[in-house]
Amino acid sequence: MSILRRLLTFRDRLKSRLAGLQRWIDARSRPTGAENARKLRERGESLDSITFRDAVAADIPALAELHVTTWNATYNTTRGPTIATRTWQWNQAFAKESRRDFVLVLEDTNGRLIGFTWGKPHEGEFEGELSKIYLRWEYHGLGLGRRMMAETAQRFLERGIHSFILFAELSNPTLGFYDRMGGERLRDDRGHFGGAYGWRDMKALIR
Repeated sequence: MSILRRLLTFRDRLKSRLAGLQRWIDARSRPTGAENARKLRERGESLDSITFRDAVAADIPALAELHVTTWNATYNTTRGPTIATRTWQWNQAFAKESRRDFVLVLEDTNGRLIGFTWGKPHEGEFEGELSKIYLRWEYHGLGLGRRMMAETAQRFLERGIHSFILFAELSNPTLGFYDRMGGERLRDDRGHFGGAYGWRDMKALIR
């Protein structure tokens, strides 16, 4: 192995370990599923009262706020893209003609958006891409993520898309969730995992 290749390998391993440490630190600051379940009951909510539906253009302001809040919470920062930036991005997405993408949102009993996924076609080995999947942290650990994956897979299948890829940051504390959902860790030509997951059989997510 050349010196350059060894240096690249060492850099990749160091990056992966640092990202793993960051995930562990961030995960320690999150509420547990049991805590979230207790608070859900205290708020008088139930999982059955949460609605899954397709987003419409009128949802853009709420979707932009949700995107900013959940992204910042995921990466434990306040320096992510602004609501204005996210609003512009979602306006661009919804304004496209002949859309083949879809945006799934979760709504609580008060009509507040609490989570969303964004799926779209993908060129390459996988037919689709799960571009975004976010859920407010107070709803983590309650089984909603699994339902989001199932609903997303169903929408892909309805569009004739039978496999999908997802690109995640190595510092994302929810990587373990993708493992539990049966995602295949995709590796580069050096055998390193950079955060990409693939699902070749989406029917397993719906069962």
